[in-house]
Amino acid sequence: MTKEETRAISFDSLLEQRGVTRRDFMVLCGGVAVALGLSQAMVPTIAHAIEENVIGKATGKLMPALWLELASCTGCTESFAQVDTPDVATVVLELLSLNYAETLSAGAGHSLEAAKDQTIEAGGYALLIEGAIMEGWDGNALRIGWDGKKETFEDAKGTNIVLRAAKNAAAIIATGSCAVDGGWQAAYPNPGGAIGVQLFLEKAKKEGKIDTIPPIINLPLCPANPEHVVAVVVDVLLLKALPDLNKHNKPKLMFDQTIHDNCPRRGHFENGEFVYHFGSKEEALGYCLYPLGCKGPQTKSNCPVVRWNRRASWCVESGAPCAGCAVADPTRQGLNWVNVNSPFLKRFRTLNLSGLRINPTTVAFGLGGLVVVALVAHGFGMKVTGRTKGGAPFELERKWDKNNPKEALCSVEAARKAAEVREKSESVVDAVEAADVSAEGGDN
Repeated sequence: MTKEETRAISFDSLLEQRGVTRRDFMVLCGGVAVALGLSQAMVPTIAHAIEENVIGKATGKLMPALWLELASCTGCTESFAQVDTPDVATVVLELLSLNYAETLSAGAGHSLEAAKDQTIEAGGYALLIEGAIMEGWDGNALRIGWDGKKETFEDAKGTNIVLRAAKNAAAIIATGSCAVDGGWQAAYPNPGGAIGVQLFLEKAKKEGKIDTIPPIINLPLCPANPEHVVAVVVDVLLLKALPDLNKHNKPKLMFDQTIHDNCPRRGHFENGEFVYHFGSKEEALGYCLYPLGCKGPQTKSNCPVVRWNRRASWCVESGAPCAGCAVADPTRQGLNWVNVNSPFLKRFRTLNLSGLRINPTTVAFGLGGLVVVALVAHGFGMKVTGRTKGGAPFELERKWDKNNPKEALCSVEAARKAAEVREKSESVVDAVEAADVSAEGGDN
């Protein structure tokens, strides 16, 4: 029996132990190919790469990964870990040697921190970062794993942990919007100095704190979609390639088409059928949520296609307007999706103009109020000056016309003559009509 045949049998046994059929596994590979924008012809290649690395667990070839938990709610980890056994994703998770993850690791304390340090020293790992980096108070806004010793005080800063882990990484996957643009932590007024991974590393390079920046892949959404994470991990660690990225380092296939394009309520939008109040008949009919603040038209993500919870549902299908959590700009601090899209249940979003936060609705009401006040004040002024009594005197002839009779369109004299002619004409018409009525009466 050849080595290839032995590996195939071993892998099939591994699938069988987890209650996963070979067919389910190939369906998974097909889904990964679609998520990565590859043709179905690449499915065997993906399957082969996965088989080699899973069986590699016995020979030490399993790909290492670090999952750093920074300033976050741990929602991305929860989203990634919520799989039911047996589930095909369980097999995919075992592609990685997850050497460090505060939430998922069985170990804790010194042993876990030692595993992280050893992995960083060896290099060649995937670095998944969940949560924002906190620059506040010289990086002390977030500290992880300090042992209380004076010489390790600086090492426990979240900022220094990221710098140290980024140096030897094969690629960095910013998992979730908090890691991409700071997310909720970076929302105004942002006292802790939350910032996204890419912008933080770019600043660090300019300041000479890091020599080079590994390839960065930004996977926004709140929380990150587990299928996005699985697809990118397979792409980076197994296929040894980066997905096709846009200018914000987001995979194009996942984040270059608006939610509005694929929304199941799109037909109602085109027909002008909208929900204006929760609990209304229109809401029960599943009409478009655009008036209630849905940010789908300006948010680029394939949420309607990929969905969550094993494709069971997603935000709009569950009845909530899209909050635009994929609108994450990793290049500009302060323009994170929370600041840009709030308030979430209103059509007009808050604008950030040179640090001044302005809501268009508030501005409109304010300007409208000023107009009302001005009109009321004008009315009182007219009353006080007596201009409302009898009205202003009527001017028979404009002053300019009187001083320029040749250029005037109509002088007073001409107006009077025209009025006399009109009156005579009307009298003649009235006389003729009266005569006609009289004649008709005589005939009868």
